[in-house]
Amino acid sequence: MRLRYWRLGITDVLNAKYPVEKANHWDIKCMQGEYQHFGVFWYKYGTPANEAPVYGICIYYNEISQKSIKDLVEFLQSKFGGEIIYEKSRIFLRGSKEFADPKSVGMLANELSMEFKAPVELTIEFEKVTEEEKEQNTFALPSEKALPIVGPD
Repeated sequence: MRLRYWRLGITDVLNAKYPVEKANHWDIKCMQGEYQHFGVFWYKYGTPANEAPVYGICIYYNEISQKSIKDLVEFLQSKFGGEIIYEKSRIFLRGSKEFADPKSVGMLANELSMEFKAPVELTIEFEKVTEEEKEQNTFALPSEKALPIVGPD
């Protein structure tokens, strides 16, 4: 089954013990106001863009200043590399370093929170989760924040 953990805090992720190969998506959302926010995310199978998926870290934003967006892109590119591709309200760092382990995701969330003075909320989605893993909470994430995703795994 696929399972999404949402509204996670930084310490939730840093204390997690999930198998990295089962993670297929993570998202770090940074609030800058009531409607102003940006997010940094990754998809295991690439982020849909035009006709072909783009592999690497991506950014989305809503009502964020161009200076903040520029600062965010420079911050991420300096850490993870990648070719910058702008597409409407998304930015791709094609070919950037990819990761899904809890320490790296949690540390990035913490750095974004501190660098951009923004509270963060994390979402991590997993695939091929067994009923036993879910019931025994082997991923060490808050079970009350788990949402099963209907459909094929």
